[in-house]
Amino acid sequence: MDVTVSNLNGQRLRLLVVIASHGGKNLHFLKRIIQNYQGMAMDADVVVVSEAPKDLGPKVRVVVGLPSPNPWSLPFAHKAVFVDNVDHYDLFAFSEDDMEVGERQIQAFLRVTPMLAADEIAGFLRYEVDPSGIWHVPEAHESAHWKLETVKRRGSCTIAEFSNEHAGFYLLTQGQLQRAMASGNFLRGPHEGRYGLPETAATDIYTSCGFRKVVCISALEDFLIHHLPNRYVGRLGTPLSDIKEQVQTLMNICNGAHPTGTLCNVESKLVHGRWSKSYDEKPCDELLALVPAEAQNILSVGCGSGAAEARLIQRGMAVTALPLDSVIGAAVARRGIEMVHGSWEEGMKKISGRKFDCVLITNLLHLQPEPDKLLTGCAHRVGEGGTLLLAGPNFNRIPILVKQTLGINGYRKLRSYAESGINACGPRTLVARIRNLGLVPSQVQWLNRELSPGRLGRIKLPLGSLTARDWILQARRPDPNHRSI
Repeated sequence: MDVTVSNLNGQRLRLLVVIASHGGKNLHFLKRIIQNYQGMAMDADVVVVSEAPKDLGPKVRVVVGLPSPNPWSLPFAHKAVFVDNVDHYDLFAFSEDDMEVGERQIQAFLRVTPMLAADEIAGFLRYEVDPSGIWHVPEAHESAHWKLETVKRRGSCTIAEFSNEHAGFYLLTQGQLQRAMASGNFLRGPHEGRYGLPETAATDIYTSCGFRKVVCISALEDFLIHHLPNRYVGRLGTPLSDIKEQVQTLMNICNGAHPTGTLCNVESKLVHGRWSKSYDEKPCDELLALVPAEAQNILSVGCGSGAAEARLIQRGMAVTALPLDSVIGAAVARRGIEMVHGSWEEGMKKISGRKFDCVLITNLLHLQPEPDKLLTGCAHRVGEGGTLLLAGPNFNRIPILVKQTLGINGYRKLRSYAESGINACGPRTLVARIRNLGLVPSQVQWLNRELSPGRLGRIKLPLGSLTARDWILQARRPDPNHRSI
């Protein structure tokens, strides 16, 4: 039966913790978190799965062996330990060897679990601390985002799902583990799909076993766990203060005080979400240079962090944006950008009849089942003498074509939108359609034209589309001062 706060009756909880530990780099973290578990007010047993023996004291059992020859498969070893002990514990925790979890987080899990639906598991987010003491959430990077349609109340708790389920840790009740086992997928061997091997081992419970990971946003801090190495600080992630701002918007959505809406699909189906649209996309200088200096009003389709749009405002332009969703849009609106919330269809209706001097859409067309629909809508919003600017990844560069031919890293899936979530469009496929929409393609730029042939490092080669990672296409309403290509 499931363990809840109400049926403990003063009995000590029985907790089984299985920690994946490869090598000795995190040994000091491992000993610290083992000590934390052993000091809790519950009967906590710790098992470490490792590729080699480790001396962690008499109270810790070390299970040696890799599930497959690939060393990254080690985290999958925890599943067999869970199954072998399903009848002997109330709670089951899987952890990487650098995740610090306290009794506060476990009690929060126990408090919220009785309020959840049968297919929901209370999950956690990692945080890291930078040298100045500011907390950051590493999972909140690139295409990761809150799923607005999942915000709802469960008893006294408000929950929401985050698109990046990985946290290097998860916790289950006995009943949840039994249900996962009954799904037939819990003991699958090492595999990867949307996530790489170690991330898949830590998220299979949500993606393959009939559950969904939900975060109790009304008590967010109780569901934060420290990633002790602080490895990603300064490289990826979002400040916790920004996450809390997003959570307040989610709470407003739940209370009916803020519009809800997601523009369109932003994620591919490839491993690690390759070529997904980034919510914190950095401004592209080459793209912004193509925005005509005389343009007064700009439409940005697929606005994320608003960094590029803010640069245009600094140039004295008025910017209207269709944000990726109404949570990120609420934050960007504070930059002075007019937000048009809703789906693609809803946004187009709201700006029906309006024309703009320049329309921008970056790294989004290839993620749509019907990219022509977005292209047509954007073209219709370009006013007389106006400019359309498109940008995206180049799927015709040599390394991609080679990997696609050889089937490396799942690149062969690029031939199918159903399998990859990608329509490999680019300037060659878009130019004819743009002309049919009454615009004149005027310029194509190929960016990041380098290859990385092993030890030779990055080599820039002037081979245009054969080596470029990205492209920009500029088109304008018929104008004798701009040459067609």
